[in-house]
Formats: sequence, structure tokens, C-alpha cells
Amino acid sequence: MYHYGIVEDRNDPLKIGRVRVRIHALHTDDKQFISSADLPWSHVIMPATTAGLGGLGNTHSLVEGATVFGIFLDSLQQQFVVLGVSQGISQQGYRETITNELLDRDVDRGFNDPRRKTQADYANTNDGLNPPSAPQRGNELTSSLDKAPHFLKTQNIRYTGTGSKREEFTESEKTLPYYPLVKDATDINVFSTGDAIYDDRNMDPIITGAKSNATPVYPYNKATRTESGHVLEVDDTRDNERLSVEHRTGTFYEIDKDGNEIHRVVNDRYTVICKDDELFVAGNVNIKVLGDANIHANGKVNISSFNDGKIDVAGKLDIEAGGNIKLESGQDVIVRAQKFRPNS
Repeated sequence: MYHYGIVEDRNDPLKIGRVRVRIHALHTDDKQFISSADLPWSHVIMPATTAGLGGLGNTHSLVEGATVFGIFLDSLQQQFVVLGVSQGISQQGYRETITNELLDRDVDRGFNDPRRKTQADYANTNDGLNPPSAPQRGNELTSSLDKAPHFLKTQNIRYTGTGSKREEFTESEKTLPYYPLVKDATDINVFSTGDAIYDDRNMDPIITGAKSNATPVYPYNKATRTESGHVLEVDDTRDNERLSVEHRTGTFYEIDKDGNEIHRVVNDRYTVICKDDELFVAGNVNIKVLGDANIHANGKVNISSFNDGKIDVAGKLDIEAGGNIKLESGQDVIVRAQKFRPNS
């Protein structure tokens, strides 16, 4: 017989991908009788795209609050195996606690994300150590929101040379249950549904006119959005096929339908090449630097042009050489100065 349930814990102490699942029509929602910390661990069946063996396995993407589907392997209904996840439109769901006047107590309800804001918040609850309902129990939930991934509050991308200053949500700003983040809407992420807004990928027009041309159409964008806000997209939308990878801070690169590439780094960038490097550009190259620009070489430095050249410096220009300086010209050499001062 098949069952549906809600994931309430994924912090498997054995690190083999197990989850704790509260099963509909089998487990009570009153956590005084079955707390999240008392639910048995359930194995998750993985697809054949992972080896699942000897350090070659992959982790699943289940989170607290996810609806899963599976079967029991035993007649006592203790060994539940998760076969898949069910997606739909998440409703408002249960509140953390309700007051039951008949029982004359608050009822801490299950079938949702049970995590609290800090580990200390589990004290004297059904999911903490030695709860009132089971004072001899020595285990508790070990996941809290202050140690869990979350989306950024603001990226604060700057083009002034000072670097971007991201702003994180504080624990006090989060409401419980934390998951699902979006309610009364599809469980599919907004990048896959085509409802995402890509304005944050547009560059400062003073710096460059580059911007994302993303216009994904459901169901052709295979997008993954992680818990902290990373986004990976393989977009097959007709006439706007793209590949895109974006870090939660706003650093991203994107290849558009014509093969054009946009790459933005919101803070420092370091490139190390352990041997030769060659760059060929068939068109023009423009390099804009708001701060200093330094070129260092332990070997020779050669600059050549098959056409006219120009060096423009608004301030002072120093040319220093430890050896000889040789200047050759096929035509005139013109030197203009408001004041000429030979160095004796």
C-alpha cells in the first residue's frame, strides 16, 4: 500500500540521506504523542543517475515540509521508503501550536516544517531533550534556522569599485513554519514557470549596456533554485535558448540564443593560469577601469599595432627603464611640452 507523508527532519546522523516522515492517516498530528524527533528514519530511493556506492553517491533535494510518496517494507510500518516527491500548490498549512479547549492545553502540531529559530528554542517542547510528554527521552531535533541556508534579503550590487554588500535576513524576520516559502501558489520555482524577474542581471548602463535577455516559457526552462538562492538554468525556450548559472550574491554568467556571453562578478575576481594563455579577438576590445591598472611581467612586454595608436593620460605620466630606451619612427617625432626640463 502506498502512502503520502511530510518530511520533518533530514539531518541524518549517518549522513546517508535518510529523512523522518510523518505519514498521513497513520501518524497523529499531535506531537505530544509522536514528536518529530521520535519519527523513524526513512531511506530515500535515488535515481540511476547516481552510483549510490562507495563515496560516489549524491544527496537528494528534500527539505522539511516536502510532501513525499512511498511504501512500507514491513508489517509494523516502521521501515518507510520514499519513492518520490509530490508537487502542487502549498496551502497555508498548520500553525505551530493551537489551543485545544477540550484538552486544556496547547497542541504542537506536526505535518509541517518543525524547525525552530535556534537550538535553544527546542527546550521544553516536544522536539527537545526530555520533553514533558517523554521526560526520559534523550534525543531531540538538531536542525535550527540559524544554521540552515536561506535566501538573501538584498544583493546590493554596486558598480563603484567598493564591492557589493549583501544583506542577510535575521532569524527574527523569519516566520514559522519556515517552509514552504511560497503559499497558495505552485511549488515549482519561478525560473521554471517563467515568472521570474531578471532585472537584477541588468548592468549599470554607464559601465556597459549588457543585460540578460531571459524570457523563459513554461515548461521549457529546466531550472534549479537552491535553498540559499543559487540558480542553474538550461532554457530551451524557442528562439531564446540559454544557459545560465547565478550565485546568490548576483555573480553570474549567461550564454544567450546567439552564443553571446555575459559575465558579472560582484566582488573580487582571481584568475590563475599555470602555463600559456592566448586571447584572440576579431573585433574591438574595450577595457574600462575605475581604479588603478597595473601590468607586471618578468619577461618582455610587447605592444604592436597595424594601425594608428594613442596614449591619453589626464595626469602625470612616468616612463622608467632600468636599461636603455629606444624610440624609432618611420616619420616625424613630435614632442610638445609647456615646459621642458632636462635632467642633468
